[in-house]
This record gives sequence, structure tokens and C-alpha cells, in this order.
Amino acid sequence: MNVADLHIGRVVLRGTASAIDHARATLPAALARTHWPADEAIVVVRRLTVGGTASELPARAAAAAEHLTRRAADPWSPAADAAEAVRFRDALDYRACLVRDLLSGTAARRWLWRHRASLLARPAAQALADLFAEDALALPALLERPALRDSLPALWRTLDAPTARTLLHAIATATGWQTAITSALDPTHERRAEKRSAFRRMDGDGFGEASLGSSPVHAVAHWASSAFGSSALRFVLPIDLPPSDPRVVLQAVLALWTHAPATLAASTAGEILRATAETFVPAAPSDEPETKDPREPDIATADASGKAGEPAADPTQAGPPEIPVPAKDASHAATPPDHAANAAARSTPEGDTPDKSPTRAPSTPSQVSSAAASPAALPSAAEHDFHTRGGGFFFLLNVLNLPALRDWRATLVEPQAGWRELVRLARSLDFYPDAPLATFLAAACDLATDGDPAAALAALPAGTDLAPVCDAAFRHYGAAALAAALADRSARIRATRSHLDVHLRLSDVHRDVHLDIRRTGLDLDPGWLPWLGRVVRFHYDSGGFSS
Repeated sequence: MNVADLHIGRVVLRGTASAIDHARATLPAALARTHWPADEAIVVVRRLTVGGTASELPARAAAAAEHLTRRAADPWSPAADAAEAVRFRDALDYRACLVRDLLSGTAARRWLWRHRASLLARPAAQALADLFAEDALALPALLERPALRDSLPALWRTLDAPTARTLLHAIATATGWQTAITSALDPTHERRAEKRSAFRRMDGDGFGEASLGSSPVHAVAHWASSAFGSSALRFVLPIDLPPSDPRVVLQAVLALWTHAPATLAASTAGEILRATAETFVPAAPSDEPETKDPREPDIATADASGKAGEPAADPTQAGPPEIPVPAKDASHAATPPDHAANAAARSTPEGDTPDKSPTRAPSTPSQVSSAAASPAALPSAAEHDFHTRGGGFFFLLNVLNLPALRDWRATLVEPQAGWRELVRLARSLDFYPDAPLATFLAAACDLATDGDPAAALAALPAGTDLAPVCDAAFRHYGAAALAAALADRSARIRATRSHLDVHLRLSDVHRDVHLDIRRTGLDLDPGWLPWLGRVVRFHYDSGGFSS
């Protein structure tokens, strides 16, 4: 562990001045050398009490910390409040538990959050927004944690407009979707939307050129709203909120992020996000009958109780079957640098009682399982973990992310367009995934498999023009690098709603056949990909492979 990953609360040292100075200088490094968990776990230690000479003290503190770590309790269990140490599986587990405790009003009373005293001193809504902003790119994966499912209604009731705006600002900064989010928050667009709605009511036959729902923009918005309607993240908002309200826009962003992220980076992103937000505002009761556009598909709607209706069946967008997730360890998540281990010594920082001021009246949405979410949803555990021989397939993400293809990416508005275009590019290069990879890709592309993911991928219809993509790929990387990338390459893939980690053998770096890949940079970390809605990392390590 790096010293920067260690957070120490308060240290009480007794002894001579020179002994105290020596212990203070050497203690952090000694604790960092402790045998902490090798995975991405976060350990919070309540207190350490050790004695010894100045030279003995750091080593004894490290040994005591190691002993407590082995006996650490599950922070989600009642036993954690009496334990001397707790162990979170990863950063998402850490933040999810803190979200639950903030919403339940227990965070300020639990010793394991004493190192977050500054956060707990804020009103509950602000504390939640600031916590989410610490890793805004992981927001979808965090909110889809099964342990938070019962807390989500309270979350939406707690977030007010100012804190939702704060969170949207953090999302925009992290993702690069500033244009779309700023446009959706602009209330001047609502007046134009009202005019379109009025024109639609006057257009009795439903065939006016400007009728709502007749454009591709509104088709994407209706699809995203329908797909998101059965998600556990969905919450029925009050009817008096305008579409530009930050809480409405936040739900619209989550809908597109999880089902059509490329649209948030498209040239029409602002219009699509505004149209999606409009679908999330329940219509006010009206005595005036509304004329339905006969070309408009049936869309699932939510009533006041939060129960979603069934969308019209679409044979091309049927939901994929659930994919079994292999047993996994608690590793491979981004660990917050300031909370990897907390060796607090009898710290008692101040905290406040969470904000209990009334917000808007709560609605009572029905409890919908994440496993039965929209057709585009990944499993409710928000994680895939599998091995494949086609690990080099993911190098093609760097092809689609080439600066020369910026204008091409701006045209992507298809559901799960990033994944689908990736599959189409690989197919044009004569790559065919093995069974585990095909299963994952069919789900990620939102394809009906009928038990045969490979056939579903092969039947994927053509999308945007791939000619500029292929030209850029061969011009920038060359045929040799592309062929080497798509050769057999063992990899372990771990995917959440927000992150994709590709683990490859370290020995692969030194194989001559892969020098073209290294030289052209085809295997560089893509990082955050706005058009895919994921952070992608390539890791060269053991990757969970047996020797």
C-alpha cells in the first residue's frame, strides 16, 4: 500500500519529545507496509493501542492493524457497531453503505464514519450529492447495488433541486456531457415544448410534420423512458415539476446513460436529453381528450403509484436472458486514495443529525427487481466476471475513440450504439467471439438471443457507415496490429454498469507477435468513453489465470 492510501485520524503519543518525533515520522510508512488485503478492499480500524520504544512502536502498530484486519466485521451487519475494524469489499461497497446510513439517519452515530465528519456535518441532501460527486463516473453502478434497492425511494425524496443540480454539474464535468445537461436545465426550452404539445393537440389526424414523436429525437427519448421505466432506479416524480427541474433532468441522464449513452455525446444530445426529461414528467389531469399519433408506438407509462405498464413488444429489442455471474472476489474497483485504510486512534469528531426537513410528498413506487429491468439492463449484481479467448476484441475501443472519428461518433443515437458499432467493426475484420464473450456482448448490445447469443450478434443489422471507421483503423494502426489484436488472447473481463476492466497476462507484453500492438498504442487505456458510458482499463497482471 502507498502511504497516500492511508488515512489516519488522531494519534496520541506519550513519551519523550525525541521519541514522539521519531514515531510520528515513521508510523505512516510502517502502517503502509502492513499486510493489508491484496484486493481492492477498504479497511476502517476503530483504534490501535500499542506501547514500546520509539523504534518498536511503528512495527507493533502495524502488527496490531494486521491482526484487526483479519478479524474485521462486515460493515453492513449489526455486529459492525461493536467491532474494532470493518472491511468493505471495494469502493462501491464503501459508498453504498454510507449512502444507506445517510438516508436512514444513522451515519453520524456509527464509529466507522467518524473519518467522514466533514461530510456528515452537511445537510443530508448535500452530503449525498457530494458523496456521489467523489466518483461521478461510477454513479450508475453505485445506484444499482442490490443493497441500496430499498433505499432508492428515500434517496429521490431527499435530493432537492439545488443538490440535484450540484450532482449534475459533477456528472457533466466528469463525463464531458456539459452541452446536453446545460441545455436540458435551461427553462426557456420548455416554452417551445409547450407550443409543440399544443400544436399536436390541434393536429387531429396526427400527420402534421411537427407532431410530437415523429422525429428520431423523440423516438430515442420514448425508447429510453420506456426502457428505464421498469428499472429500480426509476422514481415517479410529482406532476408539478417542469422538465428542466434538476431532479427530472437527473433521471433523464441516468436513463440515457444506462441505455443509450452515445446519445449524450451526439450532435443532438441537448434535444434528446430535453425530450427524455419531458417523458419523465407525469401529465397533469386534463378533461381535454388527447389525440394519439397513429405512427407513435405504445409506450409504458407509470401511474401515481409508480406501477409501470408493459411496453409494446418489439421483436428486435427483446430482453436478453439473465446471464449467470461466476463467483468472484471483492477486488478490482477504484479505491478512494484517502480511505484505503483508516487507522484512527480514539478519534471522536463531531457529526450532526442528518437533515430531517420535509421534502416533497413521497410516492410509493412498487418494488421492482433489478433483474427484471429494461431490455438493455445488465444483471442486477451490476457485474460480469468471465474468461474469454477474445480479450483483444476490446482493443478495438481505441479505434472507435480515434479523434478522426469525432464527427462519426456524434451521429450515434441507436440504443447501445457503442457496443453495437464495436461488434460491427469486429465482424468486418472477421472476428467471431467465443461463447462467454458472445453472451456478454449480446446483453450489452440489447439483443434478443433466443438461447443463441452468437447468432444474435451475427444477425445484428448494419448501422452507421463503417467505411470511415475502417479507413481510420487501417491508417492509424495498420493491418498487422489489428490482426494481432484479434488473434486468440486469453483475458479475464470484469464489467459493471460504469467500468470495464480487461485483465491480460503480463507475459503477453513480451511476445513478438504483439509488438505491433504495443508500437501503435492499440492497447493503451481508453479511460472514460462518453459514447460507451464506461471507464475502460487494460491491466497486465495475473488476471486470475492459473499458471
